Amino acid sequence: MKIAFDVMGFENKTSEAIIAARKILKKYKDVEIILVGDKKKIEPLIAKKDKFEIYHADDVIQMDSSPIQAIRMTNSSMYKATQLVANNIADGVLSAGSTACFVTIVHFLLKPINKLSKVGFMPFLPTTKKGKYFVIIDVGANKNCDGIDLYNFAKMANIYFKNIENIANPSIGIINIGTEANKGFEYQHQANEMLSKDKNINYVGFVEPRDLLQGIVDIAISDGYTGNLVLKSVEGGLKAISAVLKRNFKKPWNWLSALTSAFVIKNVSKTFDYKNKAGAIVLGLNKPAVKTHGSADKEQFYSALVLLHNIIDKKVTEKIREEFDDAE
Repeated sequence: MKIAFDVMGFENKTSEAIIAARKILKKYKDVEIILVGDKKKIEPLIAKKDKFEIYHADDVIQMDSSPIQAIRMTNSSMYKATQLVANNIADGVLSAGSTACFVTIVHFLLKPINKLSKVGFMPFLPTTKKGKYFVIIDVGANKNCDGIDLYNFAKMANIYFKNIENIANPSIGIINIGTEANKGFEYQHQANEMLSKDKNINYVGFVEPRDLLQGIVDIAISDGYTGNLVLKSVEGGLKAISAVLKRNFKKPWNWLSALTSAFVIKNVSKTFDYKNKAGAIVLGLNKPAVKTHGSADKEQFYSALVLLHNIIDKKVTEKIREEFDDAE
């Protein structure tokens, strides 16, 4: 399999992406990596023994670029990497560039699977249960959704979990302001009714954002606007807690407490570390597309490459397409 890897337009050093690419080739013998970006910046980072293909791109989409600008920048690394997949030269694309631009470009070039009106952007988040993650779909690809869209998000995420996470019956809930059946908007009630009737889905009903970090569900379903608010609130809360802990333990009179609590702090840090799940998937496209954090380091790039490899290897996109082709 071939992976088109956009190695430009993110906040960290390009070398971090190259190190991760080198590591993935050691792990999987069936993988080829096409590094897409400025040859002048990439070539000095390549060793003689490296077996990368470099695909030159003149332009770079910046973090503050708009989706409209991104679509017009056909010589950018992000656009060209996605185009390699659209033209069947590569099997999947990975980027750490602007999320809004990436979602727009992959939607434009790879296109949604037939019968799907919307695709879903699905990141992973840690829970209080060590090693357990949950996903939210959607977190920004679509501001407005109807009940059928939420139902489709659930079906796609269900296929992903069964094939990649090896969870035979993942639990699914719709994010709402309360768990009562009368809470929320009409589109949520519509999705609630559809999911309740689907015997192939382990649907648990409405779930509140405050319970998500407890691991109450494997898959949280939402429209993109609400999902993005929840995602940013969770990320902001975790950062705030981390900052308070660091600030307090830096005070001289807390040094002894810091030493005696070191093991606990390390466990808390490990529990909420998502470097091993640093990729977000755009589900519902005709080809696999994964986005990682704009500040990604070699570990996060590596975990995103592993995720993309597994999606391609397990033919998740094909299975989602089959699911909707078989639907009436």
